[in-house]
Amino acid sequence: MRYYVTFTHTTANGDTLEFFEYQPADPIAGYDDIDKLTTMIRGWGRTNVTVIAFSPLADPAPTSQAAS
Repeated sequence: MRYYVTFTHTTANGDTLEFFEYQPADPIAGYDDIDKLTTMIRGWGRTNVTVIAFSPLADPAPTSQAAS
């Protein structure tokens, strides 16, 4: 399952809102998974990270052309 993740972090110019698409090995199931997301984002050099939301993304259904 893929997710659309929205988070804030602090920059020299103040707080910034960012988002990205994320596909974990297992579905997001609770607070521990949000903590893993926060740690991953901090690993990108972001500070004062707050995960605001994550929304499941549906995989597009194959078109008849792609299925044949």
